[in-house]
Amino acid sequence: MKAHFYHPIDDSLEAKARAFKEAYRAWLNIEASFHYYDQQGWEDRLGSKEDLQNAMEVTTTTLEMAINSFSIEDLHTLTQEGLIDRNEIDYLESYLSEDKNTKTSIIEARKAEVRNLRNVEPSRSYFDKDL
Repeated sequence: MKAHFYHPIDDSLEAKARAFKEAYRAWLNIEASFHYYDQQGWEDRLGSKEDLQNAMEVTTTTLEMAINSFSIEDLHTLTQEGLIDRNEIDYLESYLSEDKNTKTSIIEARKAEVRNLRNVEPSRSYFDKDL
C-alpha cells in the first residue's frame, strides 16, 4: 500500500468531504510548490526536488483515495449541503464522470509530469525548457 494521509473520522459523507478538502488543498499546494521551485528566492524554502516529488506522490495517492470514496450520486448531496466549494465539485465531477475504461485522469497526468520532471536536466529550469 502506498503512503497517504486520507483518514476520514468515519464513513459519513461529511467526514469524507473534509478529508477530500484537505487532500485537494494539499494537492493545490504541491502544484504551486513545483511552479515556484526553480524561481529565485524559493529554492531553499521548498525542500529538494526529491522532497517535492515524494510529497507529490503521497498527495496524489491521497487525493485518488479521497475521490474514489465518492460516488457520482454523492456529488448532488455534496453540492446541495454545501460540503465542498464550486472548484472542488467541478474537479470531482470531471474525475468521476469520465468513463473508467478510457479515463486519463488529471492525477495520472500529474504523475506523468512528476516522472518527466525526474528526467529533466538539473541545470535547466522546468519552465525554461521551451525557451
